[in-house]
Amino acid sequence: MVATCDYVPTSEARAREMLSLAGVKEGEVVYDLGCGTGEILIVAAEEFGARCFGIEVNSRLVAWAREEVERRGLEDRVRILHGNIFDPRFWLHLGGDPDIAVANADVVTCYLTLWVQEELRPLIERELAQGARVVSREFRLASWKPVKVKRGIYLFEKGRSF
Repeated sequence: MVATCDYVPTSEARAREMLSLAGVKEGEVVYDLGCGTGEILIVAAEEFGARCFGIEVNSRLVAWAREEVERRGLEDRVRILHGNIFDPRFWLHLGGDPDIAVANADVVTCYLTLWVQEELRPLIERELAQGARVVSREFRLASWKPVKVKRGIYLFEKGRSF
């Protein structure tokens, strides 16, 4: 499956809301699935002290995100990966690369269509460690119970929500 969604940027304020709701702490690992130009990751690194990975299929958005990460001097904390979020290399249980696998995430953020998130759901359920959080902007997965909801942002936690 090739996941493609229209790119809709996330403002720094909205990114901050998402990351605050998730309770991101310094040193935690944040993944943004479909990271666009990296707005959420930049806020996570600069303001929350997180180590960040973004996965994006659109090569132009990847180039833009990498340029912004470099401009802000965040190369040591933010890595933008070019590829499809369904690519097995991102999923340990599918034989993925342990250095870039979503299994490393303390927090996963996504602003994807509901159907893409539903396709990702079984991968996320299998991959994440107990206590890992998933923050979804605008779309709530019907089979998961949110632990918090604020202004269209849904927070889920493995072990409590799914």
